[in-house]
Amino acid sequence: METNDNYRPMKHLLITTIAAVFLVGCTKNKITIANSGTDVWQKIEITGGGQQLIIDQLEGGKIKEFSFNSKQEGGGLFEGNLNGKKFKQEFGYYTPNLTSNLAIILDDNTDGIEIVDMDSTVQSIDELIAERRKGETSAVKKNLRVLGEELKAEGK
Repeated sequence: METNDNYRPMKHLLITTIAAVFLVGCTKNKITIANSGTDVWQKIEITGGGQQLIIDQLEGGKIKEFSFNSKQEGGGLFEGNLNGKKFKQEFGYYTPNLTSNLAIILDDNTDGIEIVDMDSTVQSIDELIAERRKGETSAVKKNLRVLGEELKAEGK
C-alpha cells in the first residue's frame, strides 16, 4: 500500500492543533464564593482574567461557583455591599496559561472577606465555613479571650 507524503505534515498539524485546543481548554479558573454569615451580601462584582461576574445578592449560607478561562493577565478584584457598607478586596493574579482555584468566604461578623487558595489547602469549602462558624468555641479564640481577661485582672 502506498502512502501520500503530503498527508503526513497535515496529520501532524491536526494532532498538534487538537492537543493545543485540549490544553487551552484545561486552563480553567474556578472561583467559589460562599456567604458563611447570616446577612445578605448585595451588589457583588468579581473581576479577574478579563472576566466579570455579577451577583445581585447572596443569602446567608449560600455558595456559588464560577469557572472561566482567562482572557488577559491581571489581578482579581472583589467588591460587595453588606448592610450598607462597601467592601473591596484584591486577590490572585490571572493569566491565560495558568489555572487557579480560589474561594472567597464572606462573613458578617469579622473583616468581611477571606480569600483562600483552594489548591493550597486540604479542607473543603464546607469545612472552611464550618471552622469560621465555630466562632468563640475555637481554641485560639478561647485562649486569646482568657489571656485578655487575665491581663485585665492584673491591671495591664
